[in-house]
Amino acid sequence: MLKTGRILFIVLLAATSMTSVYGNRPEGDSLQYEVLLTPSMADEINPANRFINSIDITANRLILLSNREQFYLLGWGGIVPFAGKVTGNIGSFAYTSDSLLMTIRNDELCVFDRNGNLTRLYTLPSQEMGISRGKNVMYIFDRTVSKPEKGIYVLSRGGMYSRLFSVPDPVYSLVEINDRILFTNRNTIFEYVPGKKEMKAVASLPEDKTIRSLTADPETGRIYFSTDNMIFSFRDKEQTVITDQLGGKLMFYNGLIVFNPERKLLVRITGLEKKISSVSQAPAVAADKTAPDGILTNESVIGFVRDKLPDGIIISIINRSKVSFDLGVDSMIELSNRNVSSNVIMAMKEAMKKQAEKVQ
Repeated sequence: MLKTGRILFIVLLAATSMTSVYGNRPEGDSLQYEVLLTPSMADEINPANRFINSIDITANRLILLSNREQFYLLGWGGIVPFAGKVTGNIGSFAYTSDSLLMTIRNDELCVFDRNGNLTRLYTLPSQEMGISRGKNVMYIFDRTVSKPEKGIYVLSRGGMYSRLFSVPDPVYSLVEINDRILFTNRNTIFEYVPGKKEMKAVASLPEDKTIRSLTADPETGRIYFSTDNMIFSFRDKEQTVITDQLGGKLMFYNGLIVFNPERKLLVRITGLEKKISSVSQAPAVAADKTAPDGILTNESVIGFVRDKLPDGIIISIINRSKVSFDLGVDSMIELSNRNVSSNVIMAMKEAMKKQAEKVQ
């Protein structure tokens, strides 16, 4: 039992702390929030240094956190330091499938020796790389903006790491699910199938958004991803907003764990499938705002904005619907005046263009 501090697992209804996909809590909202780490707890143990954007679960079911020089364990009894202070900067870490802690320090891949000191295994191509666990391998990926080409590498058991493929933009997060690798590249999630060497985009957000983290529920196959202040899910091409009030590092373990180092907040969200099932009716609600013949119009979109639907949901509805938008100069001005974002307006233009091409 940890002795420093005390964790109160506070169960909160979504109504008390977060809005729904529509901006207000629907009746019977099933989401529950367990607050595992608060700012006051973090300041008590780690007042000077900010935690890095990395978490994992130990074999004893404790949560492992870290700042640049020190690991911490978070559990029912509180939060305490783990091992000694580290020389150099901890950038990221992850446990292997057999519970060996692998740490990236500066440009080195390290493990702890028997004396509790980090020991270098390999020198890596870049500083500040990320690391993620697969079923039988570990993945290491470039997060450096300045490099012209970023690599994703695979480390096999007992072997050297090798480059899997390269991408032009930083990779902020990577997760293996079944025989696929999913990774974030700016505002898009890509899927890569190693056996077939196939890659395709499977989800995206507007260009002004950056996807910071993603994780997967291994039982349902649902993918969760986040920006700095929003969390989404998708499965079978259906994309849903979970919350627009919280973002950060994601991990799935008996619910969705969300860690926001800047806010010094760690939360576990449960009741997700029931919640997603209820909000996935958004297209049916959208139909109420179509023209009598079931076609989306400018007024439909203005109605979505008035109802506080996030841009991602509005764009998803536009992409799946028949449309008849007026995109003349006066109408464009009116849309802007009614708080329709430039990303939604661009989606409206693209929808009209694709519909015209089908007619030809």
